[in-house]
Amino acid sequence: MAVELKSDSDRLAYALAMNFATSIRQLPVKVDLPLLGNAVAELLNGGEFKLTNAEYGAEMRKLQQMLQEVEEKKNAGSEEILAAEKKFFEENGKKQGMITTKSGLQYQVLAEGSGEKPGAHDTVKVHYEGRLPNGTVFDSSIARGEPIEFPVDQVIPGWTEALQLMKVGAKYRLFIPSRLGYGAHGAGNAIPPHSSLIFEVELLGVRR
Repeated sequence: MAVELKSDSDRLAYALAMNFATSIRQLPVKVDLPLLGNAVAELLNGGEFKLTNAEYGAEMRKLQQMLQEVEEKKNAGSEEILAAEKKFFEENGKKQGMITTKSGLQYQVLAEGSGEKPGAHDTVKVHYEGRLPNGTVFDSSIARGEPIEFPVDQVIPGWTEALQLMKVGAKYRLFIPSRLGYGAHGAGNAIPPHSSLIFEVELLGVRR
């Protein structure tokens, strides 16, 4: 049965459900959802706890151990990945026309612009294509045939910095280290953890 939100109270309840469901989805173990729902309803209606404090503590410690193991697997090999990334940017920075900023962002100017530069709180309109160092394209407004608009300060740090260097009409190739991108977590299935990112970005307009 679809949930209908007819009042402020309904929306608050649904927001709490979203928060709860998001946490459950991230658990590294399958949860019996009917039992979970019944238990929550029972406890909220004054039902007695069926686990002692000691049993509750033991279950939480088991869960924490599972979460820690998942995190360790996720970070396995991260030192090697970061070392390879460092080497890549050291070599990349030697290429002709490459500019490296204090943050570690690298870029090449493919075309100079003649318009205004955006500020951190402006909204920009851009065409772009993003790929991994192995050449895999993970996103492209060019392929979709439709530019995108977004606030400069609401994207990854590498983009926020680069866009403020560009004038309208400019086209840059960006090389963004993982710490200025999606970091240790990556982004879904498209961008693995600790991924360097390469973008070609054309700044089409600025709206204040």
